[in-house]
Amino acid sequence: MKLSENPIFLTHKRLVHRGGVLAAVLIAALIGFSLLIGLLNSLSETNLGWNHRSPEYVGKSCYAWIIGVEILILVIGGFSRIARAMQEDRKAGLWDSNRLTPLKPSEIVLGYWLAPALREFYMAAVLAGFGLIVVLVAHLPVSLWLGTQTLILSTAFFCGLLGMLVGMAMQKSSGILFVLGLIFTYPFAFIAPGRILTNFLFPIYGMVNLFHVREHDWSRDTELFGLPVPAIVISLALQVAIGWFVWRVLVRKTANPFQPLLLRWEAISIFSILVFAQHALVWGGWNEAEYGSRNEQLLCITHGGTLLVGLAMLMLASRPPEQVRVEAMRLGLQSVAQIFSRSSVSLALALGGVSALAMTLQFYTHLANDLSRLGVAVVNLLNIFVIFSLLLEFCRLRHKRRSLGFAALWLFVLAAVPLILAGVFQSVEIARNCLLAPGFIALADGRDFPPLHTVNCFHLAIAVFIFFNWRRQWQKLLQRAA
Repeated sequence: MKLSENPIFLTHKRLVHRGGVLAAVLIAALIGFSLLIGLLNSLSETNLGWNHRSPEYVGKSCYAWIIGVEILILVIGGFSRIARAMQEDRKAGLWDSNRLTPLKPSEIVLGYWLAPALREFYMAAVLAGFGLIVVLVAHLPVSLWLGTQTLILSTAFFCGLLGMLVGMAMQKSSGILFVLGLIFTYPFAFIAPGRILTNFLFPIYGMVNLFHVREHDWSRDTELFGLPVPAIVISLALQVAIGWFVWRVLVRKTANPFQPLLLRWEAISIFSILVFAQHALVWGGWNEAEYGSRNEQLLCITHGGTLLVGLAMLMLASRPPEQVRVEAMRLGLQSVAQIFSRSSVSLALALGGVSALAMTLQFYTHLANDLSRLGVAVVNLLNIFVIFSLLLEFCRLRHKRRSLGFAALWLFVLAAVPLILAGVFQSVEIARNCLLAPGFIALADGRDFPPLHTVNCFHLAIAVFIFFNWRRQWQKLLQRAA
């Protein structure tokens, strides 16, 4: 079916046009026209502003303002508009009724993906036109306009898919969720701009790099495992790869809303792409003197990002125990070992293996000197993933609807209470017992880190204790079901 014949696309297009697009387009035109007049005024011989900056500097400044407004409108505004359209249709029952039509799931997703943000697209198109005029007037390379507009458009499509996912998975959300996520990652962007993955997934670095600013951190060539790769290529490749998986999730959930949000192989694939990409960006810094003092910071950021992404994958891909129990009874599975293969615990082990491989590649050039350091960080990651998945499933089995509260309680005891007690008693030894501490300490202190193998063994004992309780709970459930 052609897009022009898609009923969902046409419905939301009419809603957008009914709400009025002329005023929005005129606002965008006024913004672009004002910046263009400001550029012409600044380039005039009689102008005393800008402290007589070069035409290139003035042109880049005006164009940067244009793409800033364009990003605000198209990326953040489009994300909010698509997420809100999904939520409103789900609440009104239109989403379920659309699923019952002869339309293919992919056609339904396409209609929601492209139509609700048409007003923002019109405004961005007008601003892009004024941006081209600014580039030509200031005698800037046209490649600057082509590169930045390509990145803005690809990011808008990528964030549109994320907006659909948020609207499909959550009852209440808005653009504030997206903005908070950007604010959370913003401080890390300036530690080493060319080494942080979020600067490429949301292509901050690629856009700034196209401006050829004087700061070396933002103008250097990017590398993957030491091989030079253009920043725009990295950004587009990451967005296409992750966007393809998000598209699969949206189509599958449209066809059957009762399926898990992520399949196991999808969770492992997304996790592998993000983790290996981050390690590939950091890898080249080991042999560069300018990054020598920041290697530990980059390793700690990579470790923290791996934890966050891994825990997110475990939450999104874990299946409710009731669903596993029904499948076990249907297939005649009575062994806890067979249940284990279908639980999120086996997924946690797989994610731990991926993390171990990526970190081993990171330390490959000096593995003999840092083997103990690598072992502490890998075992700590594995402990966190396994304990989190075991706690989540055990609390779901034991506490039902109150499971998330109890899981959060036990994680708070393991991760936060030791830090609170360390602050009260002013003891570093107590802080080392925190579930999150061993990996960060080993990566931050280099070869001078204190012995942490005992702490890892203590956390491993906790994981074993939770596992036995998890197994006993499953045995009780299977016995009752039998």
